[in-house]
Amino acid sequence: MTLTRWFALSAVALALVAQEAQAQGTPPAGAPVVYVRGQVILQAAPGAAEAARTFERELADMRAELQQQAAVVDSMLQDYQRQEVLLSPQAKETKQQEILNLRNQLTQRQGEMDGQAQQRQQELLGPILEQVGDAIEAIRSQNGYSIVLDASKEGLVAADTTLDITDTVLSRLGVTAPPPAPAAGAEPQQ
Repeated sequence: MTLTRWFALSAVALALVAQEAQAQGTPPAGAPVVYVRGQVILQAAPGAAEAARTFERELADMRAELQQQAAVVDSMLQDYQRQEVLLSPQAKETKQQEILNLRNQLTQRQGEMDGQAQQRQQELLGPILEQVGDAIEAIRSQNGYSIVLDASKEGLVAADTTLDITDTVLSRLGVTAPPPAPAAGAEPQQ
């Protein structure tokens, strides 16, 4: 077989492989850039729904605590406003300082809770994100992709859908994509 004929057959074979991969919805191996829909993957990832429920429940408890403390401050302020005309200047200053101290404590507690919430979210999502990242990296490496972008992040404006490897990642994780959410204002189909 001549060298020219061998190159021609090789080119045809590579084209057929690439065409087959695109027909299956998978970018050809060695594609320089592919992308995933990270939000879709994160929603469907094993353990993600339970982690989200746990986080929302714990966040609701934190919010309830802050609302209780805010109600105490508001009640104290209303009491002060009702009694203000009857209070001496020294008593006014004392009450104002008490209210200010409680507000500062509330603000400090809110900051602490924000930090706790962020840490807890990392604790819950960390293992899930690691599993997803490992799956993406394995697919990237196995198929020789140079770069995997996240279409859920700002910056990706448009892309060829044949470069989307989201379903491949979901398959590797052993899950399927959740059904798309209905458009806002859309009537449910019956």
